[in-house]
Amino acid sequence: MSNSENKNISYEQHNNKFNFRVAGIVIDKGRVLLHTTEKDDFWNLPGGRVELNETTEAAIVREMMEELGVHVEAQRLAYVSEDFFEYDGLKYHEVGFYYVITLPEAHKLYSQVEFNGLEDNGKLIFRWFSLDELEQMEVYPVFLRKELTNLPDAKSIKHFVQK
Repeated sequence: MSNSENKNISYEQHNNKFNFRVAGIVIDKGRVLLHTTEKDDFWNLPGGRVELNETTEAAIVREMMEELGVHVEAQRLAYVSEDFFEYDGLKYHEVGFYYVITLPEAHKLYSQVEFNGLEDNGKLIFRWFSLDELEQMEVYPVFLRKELTNLPDAKSIKHFVQK
């Protein structure tokens, strides 16, 4: 897709970048699914950018199909975050919507400890981690290190701002 066709809600201005991102929280048997890239030394929840005229719920379903080739069900919105950080020489302002999602029951991905994603020629690396490991890991946004072990109830949505 050329830049003129790019629908991602993301833009750069000088050395600043804004992203509107969605991510999926998949928890199974005390484990959470995270991903990284070959060049990064940190982990985050799988997801991607919201596109113009797309709901965040539709975006997480689309992103999981693109990254994992599987149709997920978005159960509920758990977190909204405003995250400010530096990465690859840019100052980021990222607004993120974090959904609890489920894979189809007994899907093969539940039994794979580590695997490559479908996008970026397989350069996305997915791995299941015990929730107990998260506080000692480089997981971003930082609030997830503690929050994923204690998800808000179905009637709550937590909001985080991290500068």
